[in-house]
Amino acid sequence: MTRLLFLPMPSGKRARQQRQQAVAAPPPVGGAGARQASPKVLGIAGGVIILVIVAIVLGVVLSRNSGPSVGNGSGDGPTLTVASGTPKIGNSANSSQINAGAVAALLKGIPQEHFVLGKPDAPVTLTEYIDLQCPVCAAFETNEFESLVDKYVSKGKLRIVMQPWSILDAPGENDSDRGQKATIAAAAQNKAFNFAQVLYWNQGTEHTGWMNDAAISNAAAAVDGLDPYQLVNDANNSDTKSVIKTISDWAAAHLNTSTQEMNGTPSLYLQKTGETPKFFHTGEPDLGSLQDAIDKLLNE
Repeated sequence: MTRLLFLPMPSGKRARQQRQQAVAAPPPVGGAGARQASPKVLGIAGGVIILVIVAIVLGVVLSRNSGPSVGNGSGDGPTLTVASGTPKIGNSANSSQINAGAVAALLKGIPQEHFVLGKPDAPVTLTEYIDLQCPVCAAFETNEFESLVDKYVSKGKLRIVMQPWSILDAPGENDSDRGQKATIAAAAQNKAFNFAQVLYWNQGTEHTGWMNDAAISNAAAAVDGLDPYQLVNDANNSDTKSVIKTISDWAAAHLNTSTQEMNGTPSLYLQKTGETPKFFHTGEPDLGSLQDAIDKLLNE
Protein backbone atom coordinates (compact mmCIF):
# COMPACT_ATOMS: atom_id res chain seq x y z
CA MET A 1 0.00 0.00 0.00
CA THR A 2 1.26 3.46 -0.88
CA ARG A 3 1.86 5.70 2.16
CA LEU A 4 0.40 9.20 2.05
CA LEU A 5 3.01 11.96 1.99
CA PHE A 6 0.67 14.27 3.97
CA LEU A 7 -1.74 13.98 6.85
CA PRO A 8 -5.28 12.96 6.01
CA MET A 9 -7.86 15.75 6.00
CA PRO A 10 -10.02 15.73 9.10
CA SER A 11 -13.71 15.19 8.93
CA GLY A 12 -16.01 18.21 8.58
CA LYS A 13 -16.95 18.10 12.27
CA ARG A 14 -13.35 17.70 13.36
CA ALA A 15 -12.26 20.53 11.01
CA ARG A 16 -14.84 22.87 12.51
CA GLN A 17 -13.60 22.04 16.03
CA GLN A 18 -10.00 22.72 15.04
CA ARG A 19 -10.95 26.06 13.47
CA GLN A 20 -12.89 27.06 16.57
CA GLN A 21 -9.93 26.13 18.82
CA ALA A 22 -7.56 28.13 16.61
CA VAL A 23 -9.77 31.23 16.90
CA ALA A 24 -10.26 30.85 20.67
CA ALA A 25 -6.57 30.32 21.50
CA PRO A 26 -4.56 33.57 21.80
CA PRO A 27 -1.46 33.84 19.60
CA PRO A 28 1.91 33.36 21.32
CA VAL A 29 3.51 36.55 22.59
CA GLY A 30 5.94 37.92 20.03
CA GLY A 31 4.34 36.12 17.12
CA ALA A 32 4.96 32.67 15.77
CA GLY A 33 8.04 31.02 17.21
CA ALA A 34 8.49 33.58 20.06
CA ARG A 35 10.17 32.28 23.19
CA GLN A 36 8.31 32.67 26.48
CA ALA A 37 10.11 33.08 29.80
CA SER A 38 9.37 30.49 32.37
CA PRO A 39 7.61 31.52 35.62
CA LYS A 40 10.88 30.88 37.47
CA VAL A 41 12.82 33.32 35.27
CA LEU A 42 10.08 35.94 35.59
CA GLY A 43 10.14 35.55 39.36
CA ILE A 44 13.90 36.08 39.51
CA ALA A 45 13.69 39.16 37.27
CA GLY A 46 10.90 40.62 39.39
CA GLY A 47 12.96 40.07 42.51
CA VAL A 48 15.96 41.87 40.99
CA ILE A 49 13.78 44.84 40.03
CA ILE A 50 12.39 45.06 43.57
CA LEU A 51 15.91 44.97 45.02
CA VAL A 52 17.02 47.78 42.70
CA ILE A 53 14.03 49.93 43.72
CA VAL A 54 14.70 49.32 47.41
CA ALA A 55 18.37 50.23 46.95
CA ILE A 56 17.44 53.50 45.23
CA VAL A 57 14.95 54.45 47.95
CA LEU A 58 17.45 53.63 50.70
CA GLY A 59 20.10 55.67 48.95
CA VAL A 60 17.85 58.72 48.81
CA VAL A 61 16.80 58.37 52.45
CA LEU A 62 20.34 57.83 53.69
CA SER A 63 21.65 60.76 51.67
CA ARG A 64 19.06 63.01 53.29
CA ASN A 65 19.63 61.76 56.80
CA SER A 66 23.37 61.23 56.75
CA GLY A 67 25.43 63.60 58.83
CA PRO A 68 27.99 66.01 57.38
CA SER A 69 31.48 64.79 56.64
CA VAL A 70 34.09 65.37 59.34
CA GLY A 71 37.54 66.72 58.53
CA ASN A 72 40.69 67.87 60.27
CA GLY A 73 39.54 71.51 60.34
CA SER A 74 41.85 72.83 57.63
CA GLY A 75 39.27 72.71 54.84
CA ASP A 76 38.40 76.07 53.32
CA GLY A 77 36.70 75.23 50.02
CA PRO A 78 33.13 76.05 48.96
CA THR A 79 31.72 73.07 50.88
CA LEU A 80 31.73 73.22 54.69
CA THR A 81 32.84 70.28 56.82
CA VAL A 82 32.68 69.76 60.59
CA ALA A 83 36.09 69.78 62.27
CA SER A 84 36.91 66.54 64.08
CA GLY A 85 36.14 66.67 67.80
CA THR A 86 33.40 69.30 67.53
CA PRO A 87 30.71 68.73 70.20
CA LYS A 88 27.16 67.94 69.16
CA ILE A 89 25.65 70.99 70.88
CA GLY A 90 27.29 74.36 71.47
CA ASN A 91 28.06 75.63 74.99
CA SER A 92 29.55 79.08 75.54
CA ALA A 93 30.68 78.15 79.05
CA ASN A 94 33.01 75.49 77.66
CA SER A 95 34.21 77.51 74.67
CA SER A 96 37.69 78.82 74.01
CA GLN A 97 36.32 81.54 71.72
CA ILE A 98 36.88 85.16 72.75
CA ASN A 99 33.79 86.78 74.31
CA ALA A 100 31.51 83.78 73.69
CA GLY A 101 30.09 84.09 77.21
CA ALA A 102 29.62 87.85 76.87
CA VAL A 103 27.70 87.39 73.61
CA ALA A 104 25.45 84.79 75.23
CA ALA A 105 24.75 87.14 78.14
CA LEU A 106 24.08 90.12 75.86
CA LEU A 107 21.49 88.31 73.74
CA LYS A 108 19.92 86.16 76.45
CA GLY A 109 16.14 86.54 76.60
CA ILE A 110 15.92 88.71 73.47
CA PRO A 111 13.57 87.29 70.81
CA GLN A 112 15.46 85.98 67.80
CA GLU A 113 13.79 84.44 64.78
CA HIS A 114 15.74 83.60 61.67
CA PHE A 115 17.38 86.92 60.62
CA VAL A 116 15.50 89.15 63.08
CA LEU A 117 16.67 90.17 66.54
CA GLY A 118 14.18 91.89 68.85
CA LYS A 119 10.45 92.11 69.29
CA PRO A 120 8.53 91.72 66.03
CA ASP A 121 6.45 94.81 66.84
CA ALA A 122 9.38 97.08 67.72
CA PRO A 123 8.61 100.48 66.13
CA VAL A 124 11.95 100.94 64.32
CA THR A 125 13.93 98.51 62.16
CA LEU A 126 17.65 98.60 61.40
CA THR A 127 18.70 96.38 58.50
CA GLU A 128 22.38 95.49 58.16
CA TYR A 129 24.05 93.97 55.11
CA ILE A 130 27.24 92.45 56.48
CA ASP A 131 30.15 90.35 55.22
CA LEU A 132 31.51 87.94 57.83
CA GLN A 133 35.16 88.49 56.85
CA CYS A 134 34.81 92.28 56.57
CA PRO A 135 36.99 94.09 59.18
CA VAL A 136 34.81 97.21 59.00
CA CYS A 137 31.77 95.08 59.79
CA ALA A 138 33.69 93.57 62.70
CA ALA A 139 34.42 97.07 64.00
CA PHE A 140 30.73 97.98 63.83
CA GLU A 141 29.60 94.72 65.41
CA THR A 142 32.14 94.80 68.26
CA ASN A 143 32.08 98.56 68.93
CA GLU A 144 28.45 99.61 68.42
CA PHE A 145 26.22 96.53 68.39
CA GLU A 146 26.21 96.12 72.18
CA SER A 147 25.11 99.72 72.73
CA LEU A 148 22.26 99.33 70.24
CA VAL A 149 21.10 96.13 71.92
CA ASP A 150 21.27 97.59 75.44
CA LYS A 151 19.62 100.92 74.63
CA TYR A 152 17.02 99.91 72.07
CA VAL A 153 16.63 96.22 71.24
CA SER A 154 16.36 94.90 74.79
CA LYS A 155 13.73 97.57 75.53
CA GLY A 156 11.54 96.67 72.57
CA LYS A 157 12.26 99.90 70.66
CA LEU A 158 14.37 98.50 67.83
CA ARG A 159 14.55 95.29 65.83
CA ILE A 160 17.66 94.44 63.83
CA VAL A 161 17.42 92.52 60.57
CA MET A 162 20.63 90.81 59.44
CA GLN A 163 21.38 90.10 55.79
CA PRO A 164 24.60 88.05 55.44
CA TRP A 165 26.31 89.17 52.25
CA SER A 166 29.41 87.98 50.39
CA ILE A 167 31.41 90.59 48.47
CA LEU A 168 35.06 90.39 49.52
CA ASP A 169 36.31 87.08 48.12
CA ALA A 170 38.97 87.38 45.42
CA PRO A 171 39.10 84.62 42.77
CA GLY A 172 39.91 81.33 44.44
CA GLU A 173 38.95 82.60 47.92
CA ASN A 174 35.95 81.42 49.95
CA ASP A 175 36.03 83.18 53.35
CA SER A 176 33.11 85.55 52.69
CA ASP A 177 31.16 82.82 50.94
CA ARG A 178 31.71 80.32 53.76
CA GLY A 179 30.86 82.87 56.45
CA GLN A 180 27.66 83.77 54.61
CA LYS A 181 26.59 80.14 54.25
CA ALA A 182 27.34 79.35 57.91
CA THR A 183 25.45 82.40 59.20
CA ILE A 184 22.41 81.63 57.05
CA ALA A 185 22.51 78.09 58.44
CA ALA A 186 22.75 79.44 62.00
CA ALA A 187 19.64 81.51 61.26
CA ALA A 188 17.77 78.28 60.51
CA GLN A 189 18.32 77.45 64.21
CA ASN A 190 17.48 81.04 65.30
CA LYS A 191 21.09 81.66 66.36
CA ALA A 192 22.36 83.92 63.55
CA PHE A 193 23.24 86.88 65.76
CA ASN A 194 25.03 84.79 68.39
CA PHE A 195 27.03 83.01 65.71
CA ALA A 196 27.94 86.16 63.77
CA GLN A 197 29.00 87.97 66.95
CA VAL A 198 31.31 85.13 67.98
CA LEU A 199 32.83 85.06 64.49
CA TYR A 200 33.42 88.83 64.54
CA TRP A 201 35.06 88.75 67.97
CA ASN A 202 37.37 85.99 66.71
CA GLN A 203 37.82 87.27 63.16
CA GLY A 204 41.03 86.50 61.28
CA THR A 205 42.90 88.67 58.79
CA GLU A 206 41.09 89.40 55.54
CA HIS A 207 42.08 87.32 52.48
CA THR A 208 44.11 84.77 54.47
CA GLY A 209 41.75 81.79 54.29
CA TRP A 210 41.10 81.98 58.03
CA MET A 211 37.42 81.01 57.70
CA ASN A 212 38.26 77.32 57.58
CA ASP A 213 36.27 74.40 59.02
CA ALA A 214 37.95 74.78 62.41
CA ALA A 215 37.00 78.47 62.68
CA ILE A 216 33.38 77.82 61.78
CA SER A 217 33.09 74.69 63.93
CA ASN A 218 34.63 76.47 66.94
CA ALA A 219 32.32 79.46 66.54
CA ALA A 220 29.27 77.19 66.26
CA ALA A 221 30.36 75.19 69.31
CA ALA A 222 30.58 78.47 71.25
CA VAL A 223 26.87 79.27 70.79
CA ASP A 224 24.58 77.83 73.43
CA GLY A 225 22.20 75.26 71.97
CA LEU A 226 23.49 75.49 68.40
CA ASP A 227 24.05 72.17 66.61
CA PRO A 228 27.28 72.50 64.56
CA TYR A 229 26.52 69.37 62.56
CA GLN A 230 23.09 70.61 61.54
CA LEU A 231 24.62 73.99 60.74
CA VAL A 232 27.07 72.43 58.28
CA ASN A 233 24.32 70.32 56.69
CA ASP A 234 22.13 73.40 56.24
CA ALA A 235 25.02 75.54 54.99
CA ASN A 236 25.56 73.18 52.07
CA ASN A 237 21.92 72.70 51.04
CA SER A 238 19.72 74.21 48.33
CA ASP A 239 17.70 76.37 50.74
CA THR A 240 20.83 78.30 51.66
CA LYS A 241 21.66 78.79 47.98
CA SER A 242 18.19 80.25 47.48
CA VAL A 243 18.66 82.73 50.35
CA ILE A 244 22.05 83.76 48.95
CA LYS A 245 20.49 84.47 45.56
CA THR A 246 17.72 86.57 47.12
CA ILE A 247 20.24 88.69 49.04
CA SER A 248 22.52 89.10 46.01
CA ASP A 249 19.63 90.06 43.72
CA TRP A 250 18.36 92.69 46.17
CA ALA A 251 21.84 94.15 46.61
CA ALA A 252 22.44 94.35 42.87
CA ALA A 253 19.10 96.10 42.35
CA HIS A 254 19.95 98.76 44.96
CA LEU A 255 23.59 99.44 44.11
CA ASN A 256 24.22 103.17 43.73
CA THR A 257 27.85 104.21 43.49
CA SER A 258 27.07 107.93 43.68
CA THR A 259 25.42 107.62 47.10
CA GLN A 260 27.56 104.61 48.15
CA GLU A 261 24.38 102.59 48.72
CA MET A 262 25.21 98.87 48.72
CA ASN A 263 28.73 99.83 47.61
CA GLY A 264 30.37 98.07 50.56
CA THR A 265 29.78 96.59 53.99
CA PRO A 266 28.22 97.20 56.34
CA SER A 267 25.36 98.80 54.41
CA LEU A 268 22.71 100.04 56.82
CA TYR A 269 19.04 100.90 56.36
CA LEU A 270 16.61 102.48 58.82
CA GLN A 271 12.84 102.75 58.76
CA LYS A 272 9.69 102.71 60.79
CA THR A 273 8.77 99.04 61.05
CA GLY A 274 6.50 98.05 58.20
CA GLU A 275 7.65 100.87 55.91
CA THR A 276 10.14 100.80 53.03
CA PRO A 277 13.79 100.59 54.17
CA LYS A 278 15.70 103.86 53.70
CA PHE A 279 19.43 103.86 53.06
CA PHE A 280 21.35 105.28 56.02
CA HIS A 281 25.07 104.58 55.66
CA THR A 282 27.75 102.34 54.15
CA GLY A 283 30.76 101.62 56.37
CA GLU A 284 31.09 101.94 60.13
CA PRO A 285 28.68 104.69 61.17
CA ASP A 286 29.19 107.20 63.91
CA LEU A 287 27.30 105.71 66.86
CA GLY A 288 25.92 109.09 67.96
CA SER A 289 24.56 109.83 64.49
CA LEU A 290 22.99 106.39 64.27
CA GLN A 291 21.32 106.77 67.66
CA ASP A 292 20.06 110.24 66.72
CA ALA A 293 18.46 108.78 63.58
CA ILE A 294 16.83 105.99 65.60
CA ASP A 295 15.54 108.46 68.21
CA LYS A 296 14.09 110.65 65.48
CA LEU A 297 12.10 107.74 64.07
CA LEU A 298 10.94 106.76 67.56
CA ASN A 299 9.62 110.30 68.13
CA GLU A 300 7.76 110.60 64.84
